[in-house]
Amino acid sequence: MNEIDRFFANSVESIISENLGHSALSKIKSRLSEKFGIGIYESLAQFSKFDIVLREFFGKGADSIERKCFESILLLDSKSMKNNGMYITIKDNDLSMLFLETFGDEMKKNMINCVTDKSMTIYEILQKCDIPQTSGYRKIKQLIENNFLTIQGFGTSSDGKKIPKYTSVFENIKIDIEKNKVLVSVKIKKDFQDSDMLEIMQTLK
Repeated sequence: MNEIDRFFANSVESIISENLGHSALSKIKSRLSEKFGIGIYESLAQFSKFDIVLREFFGKGADSIERKCFESILLLDSKSMKNNGMYITIKDNDLSMLFLETFGDEMKKNMINCVTDKSMTIYEILQKCDIPQTSGYRKIKQLIENNFLTIQGFGTSSDGKKIPKYTSVFENIKIDIEKNKVLVSVKIKKDFQDSDMLEIMQTLK
């Protein structure tokens, strides 16, 4: 699954559910299962598949549904793309709070920063950040579950087993608080800029 699509999948699912209603959503879920053998979350994490089924039901009207959904969650900075970068502003409050909580945790922040330029195994991350294993494993698990870290390559353990290496999905995270509102701007790492969701967003403008 694409890392960026996966990161935003839960937020998109929430907005889609609010806008489509139970009946339409049930039909879409049935069609996704029939056509691709996947559920709603999996389709949003591979957004082009959700887009295909949405257009089967709504045709060109899918544009307005997707546009409304995206506008509620994130803003893509088109100017940054011309300068070989891809910055997004998080508009969804729950996601903004997740960034604030994650980067407000010194251990999690250090873990993310240490794999920004180089992927590492969990053991290497804990060693590099000098973090105790018990609390460290728990926090890394949370970072993986929340899609801040993703697998990029594999290493080999002392007994010859293949073990995953992890890297961060975002870089250059900027968090501000204005009038009790959390403002988050992030740059998507070059390795993860290939996103069905972001590609479709650009066609809707």
